[in-house]
Amino acid sequence: MITMKKTQKSPLNDQAKLKVLCDDLCDNIEDLLDHFGLEYKSNGKMISMACPIHGGDNEGAINLYVQGDSYRGNWKCRTHNCEKIFKGSIIGFIRGIISSNKYDWKKNGDETCTFKETINFVTVFLKKNLNDIKVSRLSRNKQQFSNAIGHIKHKDSHHSKNLPVRSIVRNNLSIPAQYYLDRGFSPNILNKYDIGLCDKPGKEMSNRVVAPIYDMDHHYMIGCTGRSIFEKCDNCKCFHMASATCPPDHQKYLYSKWKHSANFKSQNCLYNMWYAHPFIKKTGYAILVESPGNVWRLEEAGIHNSVAMFGCNLSDRQKIILDSSGAMSIIILTDNDEAGKKAADQIIAKCQNTYRIFYPTISKQDVGEMSIEEINTEIKQYIERII
Repeated sequence: MITMKKTQKSPLNDQAKLKVLCDDLCDNIEDLLDHFGLEYKSNGKMISMACPIHGGDNEGAINLYVQGDSYRGNWKCRTHNCEKIFKGSIIGFIRGIISSNKYDWKKNGDETCTFKETINFVTVFLKKNLNDIKVSRLSRNKQQFSNAIGHIKHKDSHHSKNLPVRSIVRNNLSIPAQYYLDRGFSPNILNKYDIGLCDKPGKEMSNRVVAPIYDMDHHYMIGCTGRSIFEKCDNCKCFHMASATCPPDHQKYLYSKWKHSANFKSQNCLYNMWYAHPFIKKTGYAILVESPGNVWRLEEAGIHNSVAMFGCNLSDRQKIILDSSGAMSIIILTDNDEAGKKAADQIIAKCQNTYRIFYPTISKQDVGEMSIEEINTEIKQYIERII
């Protein structure tokens, strides 16, 4: 009889151990940033700085989140999207810095620091041996469960985190938002999705039109995204009141066109899944769009199967949510521009072995700009033909 020797997982591929390293790095974040000689600002929830990877001078370019219940150390470069090259974990952040400092990395395709070299740096910095890190079975099970379900959480966890219920959210917004009424959306659809203006001074979303994001039960708000009510300043390129003084560089990130609420990770969520899920399960198809506005326009036309990715990328966690929705087919309705076409190619590459995929062309820049008549002619009839 031949005895098969069990292959042991490399510690470099052990996600539970890597999470321990990420947590330890976040606990020692000031020492880590000081090690690299970085200047930064912290508001308690987020650290901002100029990007040390591509070498930018915008002091609000990097947003690094060291707090959180599940994933700590997520980061984003808001000017060059460096996290897409080096991955959005704090280990990826370190890998990007070493690549820039040691290998003179400038752009995608240049030589980079290897993952192994990065882990070697991390373990030396933390004075830890990866092989010696012990992770309990319970912790592993929690990590696997968290990875698998992403944004889906048990009701009890919502109570423990004190997330706001929908009625409180609505009471704090002026619904419907005039900003979107002026752009042709109906009061009924804005009321259905609780789209309103936050006009309370000092609030995180003050002077923004807010789109709440809810859990699968449509009861708790797990995050929100807000669009500034101001237009872009020609001088500083930020979005602020025309009569106001331009913000300093280290505060420019506060005046972006769009802003997510603190600790909300858009890559872990598909907008509108709380409404769309029963329709996707019943019909077997889901429609992928880029933004909430596209969802609202399709809803106005009586199409209830759409979910938004919050941008041009379908993340691995978003695909897990899609995989659990009951969809057998995907209809891609990304924007009708170069970024939208690249997004469609990325979705097709990621999903082509799992789903039937359809990619119709539309006459307008995006679905949100289409009239109901155009949606009926170009999209509804297309769906009727293929489904």
